[in-house]
Amino acid sequence: MLTIEEKALKSAKEKNGSFLIKTISTSGGCCDVDIKEIVVELRTEFKGTEKHYKIFEYEGIKVFVEKHLKTEENIDLYQKIKLPLIGNIYKVHGVSVKYF
Repeated sequence: MLTIEEKALKSAKEKNGSFLIKTISTSGGCCDVDIKEIVVELRTEFKGTEKHYKIFEYEGIKVFVEKHLKTEENIDLYQKIKLPLIGNIYKVHGVSVKYF
C-alpha cells in the first residue's frame, strides 16, 4: 500500500506532477563495489512505461519506481525538508536497493 505524506501530496498536486523513485550509483568501498542511493524526484509531464517502472497511484498522483528496486508491502513517501533555492527534498520508506 502506498501513502504519500500531506506536504508531499500538496506539492505534487500544485505542480500537477508525478514522483520518480530511482537510484544513482557511485563507486566506493574497498572492493570497488557500486554503492547505490535511492533518490525521489518530483517531475512534471513524466511518462514512464510499465516496461521500466512499477507504477503506483495515490489520490491521483502517480509514483514511478524503477523495476529493479525492491518494494515492500507498505511504501511511505514524504517531504524531508524544504531548502531555499534548492526546493523540496523527498524521501521514501519501503523501497530499497536490490544487490545481486
